[in-house]
Amino acid sequence: MTSTTIRGSDPSAGFTLIEILVVSLVGSIVASIAFISLVNAVDMARQRDTMADMRELADAIERYRSETGALPQGSGDLMALIPDAGNLRAAGDDGRPGLRDHWMNDYRYAVDPSGGYTIESFGKDGIDGPNITLASRFDFDQDIVLVNGSFVAAPE
Repeated sequence: MTSTTIRGSDPSAGFTLIEILVVSLVGSIVASIAFISLVNAVDMARQRDTMADMRELADAIERYRSETGALPQGSGDLMALIPDAGNLRAAGDDGRPGLRDHWMNDYRYAVDPSGGYTIESFGKDGIDGPNITLASRFDFDQDIVLVNGSFVAAPE
């Protein structure tokens, strides 16, 4: 009696190239989806932290106004607020706590002639552009704007 083997029935044959490619492709797709979700989660956290810092900076500006009767007149004057700003986190290595957003871009601070002020974060790209809205809340390049202690352009 002769022994015949059927091709592919040998358990030590292993996986075929096609099987390995399919598994690799599925794994790559899952990894890329997870990576994109992680990047979005990090940017959303930076956006929320930036808004929290902007609120704290606005509180410090209001305390300054109540103590001196005037607003700080420029971004350089905001350095005087930092000791009064409570727990503003250090946002950079340059010793300027709270004067940078969480994408490491400087806040824009402006005083208008009517006695109001504006604090603006230019977002992830650091470029003055369109303001963020509820519909565009996942476009992290858009600007967050706080005017006189209230957000006029925010993702929430």
